Amino acid sequence: MERNNKINIRVKNISKKFCRDIRNNLWYSFQDVLKKQIGISIRSNRLRPKEFWALKNITFDIYGGEVTAIIGMNGSGKTTLTRIMSDIFQADQGEVIIADKLKITPIFALSAGLRPLFTGRENIFIKGAAYGMDKNTLENKINDIISFSEIGDFIDTPVGSYSSGMRSRLSYSIAVATHPDIFIIDEALAVGDSIFRTKCFEHIQNMIQDENKSVIYVTNHIDKVLRIAQRLLVLDKGELVKDTRDITEGLLFYVNHCFKGQSLERKNKLLDLVNQWGSDE
Repeated sequence: MERNNKINIRVKNISKKFCRDIRNNLWYSFQDVLKKQIGISIRSNRLRPKEFWALKNITFDIYGGEVTAIIGMNGSGKTTLTRIMSDIFQADQGEVIIADKLKITPIFALSAGLRPLFTGRENIFIKGAAYGMDKNTLENKINDIISFSEIGDFIDTPVGSYSSGMRSRLSYSIAVATHPDIFIIDEALAVGDSIFRTKCFEHIQNMIQDENKSVIYVTNHIDKVLRIAQRLLVLDKGELVKDTRDITEGLLFYVNHCFKGQSLERKNKLLDLVNQWGSDE
């Protein structure tokens, strides 16, 4: 597929550090708050005792009209990176530039924000407000949200009685209703049954038919990457080690590069999965 030249997000030399020790972390946070109050920048390339780089010098662009998958082992920095892109975390170095007036909707924990004692309908207004939608907007969209979620008559029962799949479907449907230009999905497509998951994948593919829209999908599931992604970014220990549109080749690199400490049996199973799916494309 020919790449669209429209850049929706530009990530430039992003670095982020964390602290392994809670006491040091609290002390550093206190110091940083004081520095901010007196106008001293807290952005620094220096590590304090027990700090480490969760991300180091990450640079890439996100283009319109495609799904970019970000993959890596646990602790590789995937979620930290997308939280910086969503303006939830502040980078210690570098910058994220979003194209003018583009709306970003991130999903990090699908069921977060749902109130178990309130009905599904009431939770649409609660969680929708958290996404920045006002009451009138939600009233106009509520039937579409209910229809997409496939909750049916359960929409007027307390969410605390829902299965985990039902809660995820409702949350995903609310996020979809924001009609984002940039949709950031962090491990959130294990939604309901296989039919509903297929519906979510189809929605993503339909979304990127608009060359002004982008999807960023964070996962460790090789089969899902092969199914929906047009581009692959591989993170390892906080560094971007691969950026490719050859998804099969990128996943083979991921398994060989990032699974060095894993058993040969597991590694071979993953390689077989990549080769099997890649050959069917």
